[in-house]
Amino acid sequence: MNSENIQLPEEYLKLMRDSLGEYYDDYIDSLNSPAVKGLRVNTNKISIDDFSKLIDFEIEKLPFCNDGFKYVGDRKLGNTYEHLSGLFYIQEPSSMLAVVSSDIENDHRPLKVLDLCASPGGKTSQIATRISSDSLLISNEIVKSRADVLFSNVERQGFKNVIILNEEPKNLLKFEGYFDYVFVDAPCSGEGMFRKNPETINEWSEQNVTFCSKRQREILDIAQRLVKTDGKLIYSTCTFSKQEDEEIVDWVLENYNCDLEDIPDSIKKVTFSSKCKSDDREKARKFYPFTGDGEGQFVSVFKNKNKIEDTLYTKKHLKNIGFISSGNYVLLKEFLIKNMSIVFDKRDIVCLGNTFYLVPKQFDDKLMTALDDLRIINIGVNLGNVVNNRFIPSHNLFMAMGEYFIQKIELDNISLNKYLHGDELTISGYKNGYAVIAKNNFALGGVKVTNNKLKNLYPKGLRI
Repeated sequence: MNSENIQLPEEYLKLMRDSLGEYYDDYIDSLNSPAVKGLRVNTNKISIDDFSKLIDFEIEKLPFCNDGFKYVGDRKLGNTYEHLSGLFYIQEPSSMLAVVSSDIENDHRPLKVLDLCASPGGKTSQIATRISSDSLLISNEIVKSRADVLFSNVERQGFKNVIILNEEPKNLLKFEGYFDYVFVDAPCSGEGMFRKNPETINEWSEQNVTFCSKRQREILDIAQRLVKTDGKLIYSTCTFSKQEDEEIVDWVLENYNCDLEDIPDSIKKVTFSSKCKSDDREKARKFYPFTGDGEGQFVSVFKNKNKIEDTLYTKKHLKNIGFISSGNYVLLKEFLIKNMSIVFDKRDIVCLGNTFYLVPKQFDDKLMTALDDLRIINIGVNLGNVVNNRFIPSHNLFMAMGEYFIQKIELDNISLNKYLHGDELTISGYKNGYAVIAKNNFALGGVKVTNNKLKNLYPKGLRI
């Protein structure tokens, strides 16, 4: 690919010449190379060594992300058994930089984390593999269809401590001073994606850059208020625009009481220093397709110096969220005793309508009150619901808690493909009840066993 045959806008090329100087030709030359494809191992499910032994495609370690890899070839990995069972997430390599830059994996406290602009879920899943099981991650996406995609990706990977919301950022101001980390991967003009997604070139204009910059300020004005004292705000984009990157950093430093935090050396080795006005400009970094394996990313990490306390409160009577009733808990417990090797405490289960959720460990009355009037996509693990006085498990339960099911059925590839297609199967040797369908001991979904017949519970929207 080259700048002439893809017709990059002349206004954009001029800005890149001015910004890159002697490196401009390196940038243009990099557009002639194929986009780099990446993936990240879900270390909550499998070790990197075991993953490497399991797969039948070639991967190569990324130097800046310990669980990130690039892969070669034209094979589509989305329908591999390893992907469908949540063992890895397909992610453009440079988009892994923001979470690595936060150094969250070395913070071993029980954390409260917000991913404010979260879909499709790359950063959410990367965060989830780096925080402890007693930490809380709230992932928000303003667009409903994208929030559903976010949930599907979280569900497939089996994370148990994630709450997914579908809200405007301003509606989260009730969480002022609540979070240890707030990630803002802001909507942007997407200049870093031109090589990977050439169609985005047609959407570029100086007017759109200005629009994005204004929107980024609006989002950050909210986001910075949600961070605890000495907490971190991580701002990233996939654009090279100074107006959306360096000028935003300068604006944050000028208007809010915060400092730029240093970035790990592994990130510095594959990025350029920013051109911010701040004396700490070295701490904000820019990744180009010629500086490493990936497309384009800007990242900066701010430490909040404001003295602030969270303002959450408890309200007794809630409109939407409640604890599971005693009667429904009896039905759930009967299901668990018959089909699983674990029983959940009644106090750890809430309901929205007729759906029951196993809540994360940091879920308390204050958080429950705060969530009550928000648009909730999922809380922790969607266990299922009650129909005709019987508990019916959800796909989320099979994916997140598959290891606890008493019956686990390993199918041959032909039968497994039929299962993923939605077909019903016949098999002997299993008791009536519910079972996990697995490959290499990792859950892909569930079935109901009735007299040697497997009723397929794989969701219709996921079938292949």
